[in-house]
Amino acid sequence: MLSELILVAWLTPILYGSATVLGEIARRRNARKFYTSRRDVERIIFQIPTLGNYETTNRTFAAIREYNLPVPVECWVIAEESDASVARYNADRIVVVPADFSCNALYKARALEYARRFRLSLAKEGGIPTKYLLLQADDDSTPSRPFVEECLHVDADLIIGTITPRVKGFWNTLLDYERCIACTTACNLWTNIGIPVWAHGEGLCLSAQVDENIDYSFPTGRKAWKQSGNVVANKIISSEDMIITHKAALAKYRLYNSSKPVYITPPLSFGDAIKQRRRWEWGHLRIVRYGLLPLRNRLRVGFYETAGLVIYAGATIGLLLRVLGLIGYASSIALLTYTTLVLWFGVRGYSVGRVKGVKHAVAAMAASYVTVTLNFLVHIIGLVKGDPKKFEVIVKA
Repeated sequence: MLSELILVAWLTPILYGSATVLGEIARRRNARKFYTSRRDVERIIFQIPTLGNYETTNRTFAAIREYNLPVPVECWVIAEESDASVARYNADRIVVVPADFSCNALYKARALEYARRFRLSLAKEGGIPTKYLLLQADDDSTPSRPFVEECLHVDADLIIGTITPRVKGFWNTLLDYERCIACTTACNLWTNIGIPVWAHGEGLCLSAQVDENIDYSFPTGRKAWKQSGNVVANKIISSEDMIITHKAALAKYRLYNSSKPVYITPPLSFGDAIKQRRRWEWGHLRIVRYGLLPLRNRLRVGFYETAGLVIYAGATIGLLLRVLGLIGYASSIALLTYTTLVLWFGVRGYSVGRVKGVKHAVAAMAASYVTVTLNFLVHIIGLVKGDPKKFEVIVKA
């Protein structure tokens, strides 16, 4: 039985390779289906929620303004009332979230919900056009020009780009190669067929219709509504991007996963990587535990959250057992496992290379086992350390 389970782990590159091919087919189909010579929008509102990172925020605003897009861009900062750097933001509009504002969301989600309600009131009063696109980033991310331009030509309601790590040291870059791979082997397929798994707020484009009708409250099911007060009062939720993407899909809005890059700064230390992944893990665990999405959505999230850890553990244990001569396979089976190993390298190289070029594709293939090992360790450490109980901010530069 153990040999069969290990064999399953070794053969999973076939599934990832198939998902990569099917995802690209789905993306191209949607690109043709949703393509328009020019979306009917009058303005792009580019917003960044931040906790005082005015230097990186201002650099991102400057970069976006230099794109010289055919549609006016209005840069918004979403800041907390306690932010002492409010005057230093080079923004067209600074939205300060009052300390006494409350809603059925916490932290960044709370700030984004306040900004959303503020935008709706402005639109009703004529303060902003009703035909706008909302482009959102974090204070350590920058949507690329090709991504923003594609948002103007693909008439989808919610568009996400492909996460692409900036080069910030050898180990930091290797660690976040995994996010390019997740975008290619999972998000590109599931998002483009309208039933997403993950999402990310680092580069997210929403239509005005989604912005108007989809809020950042977390509960989306009967069970969750009964527990919602307790969840918000006692739990820190940090998966606002996943929730709003799933809610948009459930409301039958059109979703599109772009192959164009959204540049992010990876965690600058191993400790910060643990903080980041730990925050994600426990946010996703709460989604599953408290029924904050329908069962079918939670099953997808739960499967992908556990699959990588289980496959890594099984494949590594199997390798050790094979080296020690404790398990063996017929030569035909062994040839198949070697073939899938080559496929595994190929998928990883393709996933990184399509957004970062040939040099990084080769690096991603060569460092494949190092990358998955580092990610396995930070996730396991995050699980062992337990629920963070607070929103852990990492260093950004």
